Amino acid sequence: MKKITLIILCLFGFSNIAFSQTYTTGSMQLFSDEDYNFSAKIDVTSTLVTLTLSGPDGKYLALGFGNPNDLGGTPRGMIVGNDVVIYDGTNLSDRYFGLEGMTPGTNAQGIEPSVDDNQDWTIVSNTIDGETGNREIVATRLPDTGHDGDYVFSAGAASLDLVWSFGFTYTIAYHGGNRGITMQSFTLSTDSVEATPNKFYISPNPAHSRLNLHLTQSIENAYVSVFDVLGKRVYRGEISTLSSSIDVSKWNSGIYLVRVFNDNVTLTKRFVKQ
Repeated sequence: MKKITLIILCLFGFSNIAFSQTYTTGSMQLFSDEDYNFSAKIDVTSTLVTLTLSGPDGKYLALGFGNPNDLGGTPRGMIVGNDVVIYDGTNLSDRYFGLEGMTPGTNAQGIEPSVDDNQDWTIVSNTIDGETGNREIVATRLPDTGHDGDYVFSAGAASLDLVWSFGFTYTIAYHGGNRGITMQSFTLSTDSVEATPNKFYISPNPAHSRLNLHLTQSIENAYVSVFDVLGKRVYRGEISTLSSSIDVSKWNSGIYLVRVFNDNVTLTKRFVKQ
């Protein structure tokens, strides 16, 4: 019995370490001129990918994930079979470059990306910046969905090729010069729980009926989202006080990811529902 207990405690300890580390690209300025700005950010933990897109309202926003590929000048990532997401004014559409039946790894330029059978991204927030007029989309999914064609993210120091574009309207069509490619590196985020252990805590943990959330200092315009182990959001709310409480009595037993965030910081902790 002691051995079993020790193993369980060790597993929870390793789980805490894994949950505490967030690897991020940081904010990536993809396009900027006197009229438009388009940026993106990708945060990865062992259990969740958080994608933030910020771009001109009224236009589709697209970001593709891939590996270096030279196809005689084809932008890296814009090849048949590579993963891409497009915000179309309503949904963050999970897609892939090319058409069904095309040879993987070949040129997919000039072809509207095909819609995936499985839509894995969940929009966490969808807001308009009153000052810049930019639309900001925050969405999440599992690092490895298990679905063919979906890019597998790793919670570690790595590089990633990206291809991006935004349209003239929400209609998915040729983007003109509003496109580009970039390579970005993931680094350990200074906003990870391990780096900021005193920003918030949960009690009791584990819990049966209520999750009490306590901030050690005020965070302006803060929200809390809770996700199950499959990456599905089960709760979202605004945080207006240092202490708040969430009814979890109807939640299934298991491990959940609690994320406190605003425009400048993202904090994450693990919660166990008994």
